[in-house]
Amino acid sequence: MLQFRLRFFAISLLFVICSLLNPSATMAQKEKKTVLYLNSYHDGYQWSDNVLEGIRNVLTESEYMIDLQIEYMDVKKYNYDIIKTTLYTLYKEKFKYEIFDVVLVSDNDALSFVHEYRDKLFPDVPIVFCGVNGIETVDLAMGNITGVIENFDLAGTLDIARELHPHKKRMIVFGDDSITGHAIAKQVENKMLLSDPDLHVEFWFSLSVEETVKRVENLPDDTFLFFTPWYQTVNGRFFTTEEVMEEIYAHSKVPLYTSWDFLLGHGVVGGSMLSGAKHGSTAAQIALQVLHGQEAETIPIMIEEAGSYMFDYNVMTRLDIDQSLLPEGATIINSPKIFYELSKELFWTIMISFFLLFTALLFLLIAMSERRKMERQALEQLSFLETLMDSIPQLVSWKDLQGKYLGANRTFIEFFGIDSIESMRDKTAKDVVSDKDYGNWSTQADAAVIKERRPFRKMRRHLIDHSGTSGWLEVNKVPLLDQAGKIVGILSTAENITKEQNLEKQLIQSQKMEAIGTLAGGIAHDFNNILTSIINSTELAMGDVEPGSQTEKDLQRVLRAARRGSRVVKQILSFSRPSSEGFQPTDIAQIIHEVLGLLDASLPANIAVNLEIDSEKMMVNSDPTQIHQVILNLCTNAFHALREVGGTLGIGLSTVCLDIEQAVTMNITDGEYVKMTISDSGHGIDSEIIDNIFDPFFSTKDITEGTGLGLAVVHGIIKGHKGAIKVHSAPGEGTCFEIYLPKSQDNDFPADADTITIDQGNLTILFVEDDEDQLNSVPRILREMGHTVIAIQDPIIAIEQAQLQKDAIDVIISDYDMPAMNGTQLAKTLEDFPIILVSGREDAIIAAKKQPNIIKTIIKPYDKQDLKVALGAKYDKE
Repeated sequence: MLQFRLRFFAISLLFVICSLLNPSATMAQKEKKTVLYLNSYHDGYQWSDNVLEGIRNVLTESEYMIDLQIEYMDVKKYNYDIIKTTLYTLYKEKFKYEIFDVVLVSDNDALSFVHEYRDKLFPDVPIVFCGVNGIETVDLAMGNITGVIENFDLAGTLDIARELHPHKKRMIVFGDDSITGHAIAKQVENKMLLSDPDLHVEFWFSLSVEETVKRVENLPDDTFLFFTPWYQTVNGRFFTTEEVMEEIYAHSKVPLYTSWDFLLGHGVVGGSMLSGAKHGSTAAQIALQVLHGQEAETIPIMIEEAGSYMFDYNVMTRLDIDQSLLPEGATIINSPKIFYELSKELFWTIMISFFLLFTALLFLLIAMSERRKMERQALEQLSFLETLMDSIPQLVSWKDLQGKYLGANRTFIEFFGIDSIESMRDKTAKDVVSDKDYGNWSTQADAAVIKERRPFRKMRRHLIDHSGTSGWLEVNKVPLLDQAGKIVGILSTAENITKEQNLEKQLIQSQKMEAIGTLAGGIAHDFNNILTSIINSTELAMGDVEPGSQTEKDLQRVLRAARRGSRVVKQILSFSRPSSEGFQPTDIAQIIHEVLGLLDASLPANIAVNLEIDSEKMMVNSDPTQIHQVILNLCTNAFHALREVGGTLGIGLSTVCLDIEQAVTMNITDGEYVKMTISDSGHGIDSEIIDNIFDPFFSTKDITEGTGLGLAVVHGIIKGHKGAIKVHSAPGEGTCFEIYLPKSQDNDFPADADTITIDQGNLTILFVEDDEDQLNSVPRILREMGHTVIAIQDPIIAIEQAQLQKDAIDVIISDYDMPAMNGTQLAKTLEDFPIILVSGREDAIIAAKKQPNIIKTIIKPYDKQDLKVALGAKYDKE
């Protein structure tokens, strides 16, 4: 059995090492968080060092990678009111580029500093305090703050002091003149009123060591001392609290008590002690709640009260205190070690017996050493292999010949939401995997591996994990063989390729759009020439027939059909080769209101509109007309899904910040985006066709309701705006489109363009066009408008004619694509003439910007009204 297990894991190790060669496998890392610890005191002050120890112990064991930055204010040595402005100047410069997830504050001086300078140093950063004396010192109105109050157990300490010294009637409290010292004194006063109002209390604060020593030497026997953390400066030299206490203890004949465990061992009898380490760990646990996403003000402030009785054996011996009076379970330090309390005869009998037993055990261990050595090596190998299995990001599992699990690595267990390895042993994939289809397939694949005695590799399978999330796995299954070549089990590995699958879909969609764009760009010019000739000839023909006649109606239908054809071409170009021409700062909320205004009249009563906009003026740099079309197309689709049974049409608008990982999955850059959601509660989209909904001419509607270009146009426009679009849908659960557009930092709307006044006077126009149909139709339209037209097909001849009639020609209308030269080359040759450029491609707009004498660009097909507006621009330029 042992040989089988070793062989099994050796094969597994070999397979895992090969799998690790996969460059896509990466080690999972903890999420990084930055925490600032603002300490009122200095490094080496035992109380705050213990608090820091408690904080570190909790944060180190958390699920985050904590970057703990520690700042010491040193107010025990230096006056807080003097150094606070200097500290603010230092921290302002130091933290200029720092971003903290939470700020931990220790003791009252640091809390006072945060009260005064938080808005300037740490705006909106959650604050967690500890070591603070008195809840009244916390300004809860500042918001986003919580923590733990240092509520030392004075009552417990007084109870034991009065128990050990029943004749004591007077207590003297020592402390310094710091903010913390005054806060502790206030707490003592309040607690005395409740715990022992008959006890006479005196406060000795801000005394020098010399004066304090003189006073304690002559204290009456009915007195005991209560010591609070106290720092002292003598002749420019700093004395710690422990040093001051030891000096007082050396000159005092009365007992000394305290409620802080770090002071024990320096002259105090003891008391009910407050633990700095426990205090810090409590604050750190609160900080972790904040890092998990809980609002700080929703976490109740904890009032921690010490309850651990601790005493010093040496001090009690000096004062002749009866240890039997101590509370049950109390801790005593410095007590002598009990080693020899038995009689010599019994002691040596036990020792000899122990020696004989030890000798017998030694011989037994020597006899078993070789076997133990082999077992230890085997266990070490197994432990190494298990550790290695758990460290790789791939899903690894192994089964017996019946398809029952023998084991799996941690990645497998976490992916499928399994409680433990023990809970899945002796179970099949059907029992373990929540996705029944995947479980059935896995069982069949295991059977095929055993039957055909060969591995199956790179099998891609779709599944729904235990959390309900859709994903893809790339699975490998290989047979496990023993030394005789007999199959004894199946080893399976799988890699989560959900992200790669999504990126592959996006690449295929982009390739489709690129192919359509190449086709559309190739046919647009010639098709628009044809449509221009149809439109212009139809307008001319309508002028030659009797108004209201059947012929005029027929011609109007021809004109409408031609214009509808031009819109189809523009739609194809808009989703295949979107242009940034006309982009400007645009308020998405305003466009949503405009679209809803258009839809309001047509929406039936059984469709409710749910509008949720976080704030107005969410600006993006976009073409307002294109964004209007996106919203209208999606709302129209939602209307079609709801019109039979009714329901809810939801429109939401908010601001989100995408990190690098989120942005990569949508093939956009990370940063701040405006997120727009358009959803409906309709019948949803089948999973078989959801990957095709953005394909051009793909439609599930009747031919009379659409061309299949709606969503393709939406996709092209969003991509042209450097954004992303996602769809979530399932049959019977409605559909939700999420659109992400880069947020603009420009909040100013573009000024309205001046109204162009079209002059109706007579112009002499040189019309240059290589298409014979347009050469015959457009000049007639211009002449009917009252202008004189010279129509020339060859651009070379047109240049010669323009130079001969330089003073007579007012404006030149030229096609962009001509055999001899293009329109911009003609404009460059005739720089003294205003040029109106005509083209069937939008590329001409960009080319025209390079030539200053091109005053207007008309995109084919165009009609009489377009010509009027273009000629009006000639006057506007003048």
